[in-house]
Order: sequence, then structure tokens, then C-alpha cells
Amino acid sequence: MKELIVVRELTGGGGEIAYVPVPCRGNIKSVRVVSDLQMDAGGKLTIAKNTTTVNLVTVPMGNIAAGVVLDGVPDATNKGLIFDPNSATATDKVIKITDDATFLGGAATVTILIAYDDSAYVKQSASES
Repeated sequence: MKELIVVRELTGGGGEIAYVPVPCRGNIKSVRVVSDLQMDAGGKLTIAKNTTTVNLVTVPMGNIAAGVVLDGVPDATNKGLIFDPNSATATDKVIKITDDATFLGGAATVTILIAYDDSAYVKQSASES
């Protein structure tokens, strides 16, 4: 089953970090972003597990007008990383959201929709008998 995590971030113009606690063991399937201010060409919003990017929203050339939804792109290698609120590692318990200094032209409210899949599992090789 998938859950939808909605994050409303009040930014001061970029270069900020926010943390969102995960509700259960799972991974991020997709990310969508909308802002009440223009998103500037080349700006980035990074969704990560600690310092490892899981999904990246990059504003295309020509900017994106306020109110237009922009979809993130899952990282080819790390898109399946598992988050777990019961982990002994603190950074596994939260989703890290970072917007760079060029993402927005000023203070804005950004709404981030994260499709979170709670059916995540880890493959393990069969043990020997």
C-alpha cells in the first residue's frame, strides 16, 4: 500500500533543509512539488536519506510559474533505499529535503507530495541448511 506524505515548507528563499519523520518502514516512489512563487531554472530540490539522493526535482530551463506542478526523478541507483522509524540509525528515520539557493527567487510556500511505499522489503539470499 502507498501512503501520501504532504509537506508544506515555508522557505526564506532557498538553501534550506527540512526533515520529515517516516510513518513506517518503506521507500519513496515519487515526488511532486508546487510553489506559490516561480521556481527558477536550474534550481534543485533534493529528497535524500542522509547525504544520499533518492529523488531529485530539477527546474527546467525557462523557469516554472507559480502553481505549476513539477515531478521529481528517482535516482537510478538509490531510489529503493529503505527508511525505517525503528532503525538504530537516526538518519534512516527521516526524509531529508534540501532546496538549493537557486530553487526559488525569494520567500515562498512549497508543497511537496511524497508517494511513500510501505511494502518495502529487503531481498536476502537463502541460508544454508
